[in-house]
Amino acid sequence: MERIPIVVLTGFLGSGKTTQLNRWLRERGDLAVIINELGDIGIDQHLTTDQAVPVTLLAGGCVCCVVQGSLSTTLRNLFMARKNGDVPAFSTVVLETTGAAEPFGVTVPLTQDPWVRKRFYCRSVLTVVDARAGPAAIQRHPECLEQIQAADAFLLSKTDQVESLDALRDQLATLNPAAACYQDSVPAAYLDREPGPRCRVTGRFVPVSGQTALSAQPGGSRASRHQLFSASLQWPHALGWPLWQGALAQLAQQCGEALVRVKGLLRVDGLDGPLLVQWVEGSEPEMTPMNHWPDDNRTTRLVLIVRHDQPEFAAQQLAELESLLNKLADMPQA
Repeated sequence: MERIPIVVLTGFLGSGKTTQLNRWLRERGDLAVIINELGDIGIDQHLTTDQAVPVTLLAGGCVCCVVQGSLSTTLRNLFMARKNGDVPAFSTVVLETTGAAEPFGVTVPLTQDPWVRKRFYCRSVLTVVDARAGPAAIQRHPECLEQIQAADAFLLSKTDQVESLDALRDQLATLNPAAACYQDSVPAAYLDREPGPRCRVTGRFVPVSGQTALSAQPGGSRASRHQLFSASLQWPHALGWPLWQGALAQLAQQCGEALVRVKGLLRVDGLDGPLLVQWVEGSEPEMTPMNHWPDDNRTTRLVLIVRHDQPEFAAQQLAELESLLNKLADMPQA
């Protein structure tokens, strides 16, 4: 039986994975897509530009640790749907991981589930590295280092935001000298390339700042082994944009240095569709108006990801935000 290849698209939170995925979807109609979200509310599956391909959401945790069983089930369902003609006959699966995932852990079901192993295999791992935020993320976030270590190839994103790529290229070459390196985009032909055999379970030792780091590190919370925690909020009302600005500023102040990522769809007065917010630590929020809502749900959906030693911290911050939003919604309108 000819096995179906899986290309793992990974990269730290906010690096630009979905942008690259959309480029592939514009060029290839023979893909199936699995999107893993750390929060309970999925956002990225609404941002894919070609809904003609089958897109499956795995929400609620990292595919590398929490939802491995769900990944096996999803692959089984995709295979049977393809066999029965319920979905187009895709030739490749693209698995976009959450930015907190450790890619070697992603491949566990592909090697340990006999049914899956007989029908699928991991062809390659592409890691997206934010050219602006990448060097700091490598130092602060172990997940980013693990994703670099696991890569068969790198994609340097947001290169227009930096003056030089030399230092980052040198750093990546030191951490993973075997990986190819692309800039700004990766052609769809990459999906068909076989990088060659390598161990996708143990990883390898990599020197980092005079120490030795392993791709597999000891466990932590259910949401992340490295104290990354997420919380989600759905809120049914609309607010004017100035009020949303104030509320987001308040959220940032509450979280302080713990804030890693905010993304969501905001219901804003005067807009036909939602306002897409994408916010990465150390940068200004990116706001993009969408022409229409992606589904029948017209509520605000917001996902907050933090690094903190208290698992409940993220949920507490969104609870305070919801209280503020309710007060703003009750204010008399001018």
